[in-house]
Amino acid sequence: MLAIVAFSGVGPAASAAPPTHALRVVAVERVYGDLARQLGGPAVDVITLLNSPSADPHAYEATPRDADAVAAADIVIENGLGYDAFADKLVAASPKRGRSLLDVGTLGGHRLGDNPHVWYQTASLRTFSDALFAELARRDGNDRTDLERRHETLDAWIASFAKRLAAVGKRHPAARVAITEPVFDYILKSAGVSIATPSSFSHAIEEGNDPAPQDVETMRGLLANRQVAAFVYNVQTVEPSTSRLLAVASAARVTVVPITETLPANERTQHWMERELTALDRALLGAP
Repeated sequence: MLAIVAFSGVGPAASAAPPTHALRVVAVERVYGDLARQLGGPAVDVITLLNSPSADPHAYEATPRDADAVAAADIVIENGLGYDAFADKLVAASPKRGRSLLDVGTLGGHRLGDNPHVWYQTASLRTFSDALFAELARRDGNDRTDLERRHETLDAWIASFAKRLAAVGKRHPAARVAITEPVFDYILKSAGVSIATPSSFSHAIEEGNDPAPQDVETMRGLLANRQVAAFVYNVQTVEPSTSRLLAVASAARVTVVPITETLPANERTQHWMERELTALDRALLGAP
């Protein structure tokens, strides 16, 4: 079995039926389905498993339809790093000769225990783009020119986005923010933004646990006393503690930067990530 990295997201369904010879690609997460569709074009027929924005990969129960899709797939794209472990079980339950498993986390050089939100890391996106391109070219060389063009387009955007991250860091040296979860950490660190939130707080929220009282008080102090430039808030995970902190941030006029863990419906990956980075940049500039 070939291991490769992939990034894809679900995006809007194709208006026309894929050609009968299209490679069957199953992407676990929306973002990987979208990028696989952009890169593969008419050469791929992409199915995404986690389509609901509220779906939690850690607790997701695979359906018979999911199992059938994986069993028929030529390429399966997963995030890895324990984020979507149910996908490994589906792959193991339906061995198929010649099927490739593209594990984004592993291909990006990460190990179990690392931050799994690797779609926000440009280095992993770059590794994915090259690896998926090579896999598609190996399987179907008939569309090589168009495939190369789409690959170049995706790589050009990744390089441009990496430059934007560096520019944000130059504009806001020593900037500090508070966060609810470590979802956006790769973006923040690439932009040189320091995270003031205790890691024990953000990891508790990520795991669905109640944060320690002392961590909640630390967060209250950061926001109420305006010790941070912004509050990066995962709007898909709303807990009583994070809701109360959102109110504290609002009262203190700390700008909230809303982010999501899932690619929104009917939105391209590029627009999603650019939009969130723009919101961060404006917040650090002090814009309302």
